[in-house]
Amino acid sequence: MTITKNEFEFIHFETIDSTNNYAKTLCKLGLTNKVIIADTQTAGRTTKKQGWISPKGNLYFTILTKLDDEKKLPEYAFLSALAIAQSIEQIDTNKNSIKIKWPNDILLNKQKLCGILIEKEENSVIIGIGLNINSSPAAELTRYPTTALSKNKINILPTDLAKIILEKFINNINIRNNENFEKIISFITPYMYKFGEEIHISSQNQTLTGKFCGLDKTGALILDTGNETKKIISGELTKENFL
Repeated sequence: MTITKNEFEFIHFETIDSTNNYAKTLCKLGLTNKVIIADTQTAGRTTKKQGWISPKGNLYFTILTKLDDEKKLPEYAFLSALAIAQSIEQIDTNKNSIKIKWPNDILLNKQKLCGILIEKEENSVIIGIGLNINSSPAAELTRYPTTALSKNKINILPTDLAKIILEKFINNINIRNNENFEKIISFITPYMYKFGEEIHISSQNQTLTGKFCGLDKTGALILDTGNETKKIISGELTKENFL
């Protein structure tokens, strides 16, 4: 099944509590294939349910689309992260380093540029994206170094960037649907931060150290600790990876 960008409607707000919250409201009305974008948010949040600072000038938007198979929900973190990395690469003429911190944070020159929040509502997937265009949170407010596109000489309007990301996202969905998810994994692996290097990762209340060998066909991180090869389904790279 192939989808096109013409199937999606853009909805714009100057201010909203959360674009993901509005997407949930649309789900309950039986609506799908919407892109909700806001100039500012008053109650944006992250995957850890922390507040997401949302000053005007950055990109805050949500893609709402149908979820045909609940088992495929984790794939959308990778489909959207890849779309964002591809989009930044397309508009960047300065050849900055664009990487994905497993599973789905976007890094620009080793600093966090973008976060993604994946949620399920009814029979739809909700993909919330917060991307720093003109400003980024102060260092004392974040766990990792942050940056913005403008700090790296990349200039674009939020709505224009949202349209590019949507096109890349749809293209990735079509590749997944018409071929398989393993194809997406082959595209995303070269973008992975610290791929082929030693990493420290926090998973299931313990910190593991080993070589980041790649991703399996589901997107799990393959870690060679020296004593064994482990597949990490959920976790987070620790601060030591940014020193």
